[in-house]
Amino acid sequence: MLKKSITESTINDVHHSRWAEAIEEYGDKFAVPNQVAQNISDYTRALWVLSTWNRDGAKGSPVRFMLSYSLPDAVIAEVSNEYCGIQVDEESVVDEVKTEKRADKWDAFLKWANQHHFEQFTTEQLMEQCGFSYPTTLKYVQESPTFRKVKKGVWEVRDAKADRQAGI
Repeated sequence: MLKKSITESTINDVHHSRWAEAIEEYGDKFAVPNQVAQNISDYTRALWVLSTWNRDGAKGSPVRFMLSYSLPDAVIAEVSNEYCGIQVDEESVVDEVKTEKRADKWDAFLKWANQHHFEQFTTEQLMEQCGFSYPTTLKYVQESPTFRKVKKGVWEVRDAKADRQAGI
């Protein structure tokens, strides 16, 4: 949801005030550098995009929605900070749309498992930890040397290297 409401008159007022500031700074509208003029245009377009997002039900992330319109990261950060109350900077705008890859999830799960050697967990607990479905988690722990079945639905985290050296 928006922190400030965005209407057509609000967008026009912001657009005109930014142009007035630029004209005052550079003396004439023709003296305003192209980069500044482009920034004003991008900011105005970002406000229109944000108003569309809000009008359509404000579903999902406003940052992700603005990124789908190919707006510059700096403008997205500025608009989201001011109108959405979302504190992002230029670098973290790109992180907003990155999805976690399957391999990264498994790596994080194995790292967690290596910190819990010789502890026992149910399949449901392991499923919650790794973030995959029950069948996917079950197949993984059955095939992985890191886990040993204790009884139905209970798994022990093992140290695979130590087990190989001990001949287990």
